[in-house]
Amino acid sequence: MCNFKSAIVTRNGKLLHNAFLDSHEDIVDLFNLHDNGMDNFVKVEFIPHGKFWEIDNYKFKINEYDEYKVPSWWTKELEEKTIQNLTKIIKNMIFSGKRKILVGGKYILYNAEINKIANCVIQTMDNSQVNEMWGNSQVNEMWGNSQVNEMWGNSQVNEMLDNSQVNEMLDNSQVNKMWDNSQVNKMLDNSQVNEMLDNSQVNEMLGNSQVNEMWGNSQVNKMLDNSQVNEMWGNSRIVVDKRFKK
Repeated sequence: MCNFKSAIVTRNGKLLHNAFLDSHEDIVDLFNLHDNGMDNFVKVEFIPHGKFWEIDNYKFKINEYDEYKVPSWWTKELEEKTIQNLTKIIKNMIFSGKRKILVGGKYILYNAEINKIANCVIQTMDNSQVNEMWGNSQVNEMWGNSQVNEMWGNSQVNEMLDNSQVNEMLDNSQVNKMWDNSQVNKMLDNSQVNEMLDNSQVNEMLGNSQVNEMWGNSQVNKMLDNSQVNEMWGNSRIVVDKRFKK
């Protein structure tokens, strides 16, 4: 299994990577490499041990090999240079503070406030806020009190943890998991939540919105059109479901 951040180092010391790829196989295909083993290149990973923005806690790893199996051309100097380059790449992804818009690229948000993102991948949000997500923007993880106010287009949040919150989901927006006290205020069109745990809550679900499981004290206030909940546990409650209205 490949981890963030994955890259390839060639025999001549070139570092190959792509912001949107964490699969070594995909990187091999992207750069049209011939995978003949460690004679040509090595697969490396730069893995966060702690928060993604804590750059000093990243650990370097040569994938599939240990220190006794590295190729003869792999030197300590090359390893140090590779770590320096990967550190620079991660630092350039980390953003704190305020910005009106982010377009394209992959980011790590820490104590950040972004008015709008378009066609971006947010690797993780920690105590950060995004007012609007447009295009095919994606958030992989939301931690702390992170918040997204609106999601448009095909925007997606993969996981919401701690007190993370999405206020509105429009078009084909999707949340895969909601943990702790995560909350979605509105879900419209084909929006979907796969799991809701602890005290997660959805206030309204419209269009073809769907929740597969709800645990703990999860609650949905309204479900309209073809909205669906497969399972509800604990003190979960649906106040109004159009399917059962006369």
